[in-house]
Amino acid sequence: MKNISDRVTGNKKQLIIQQLLNLEFYKSSDDRQLYELTFHELRQEYNNYINKK
Repeated sequence: MKNISDRVTGNKKQLIIQQLLNLEFYKSSDDRQLYELTFHELRQEYNNYINKK
């Protein structure tokens, strides 16, 4: 059974993935699928993508 912090992180990760998909960003800069990334890596990808715009 997951603890609460795991569930919160999982929810935040899903939120970032959904935001990236809405921006038509489908793979990380190293060509991995978004779900393969850690929460920290997802935040970095999201920030990098937003800052490039």
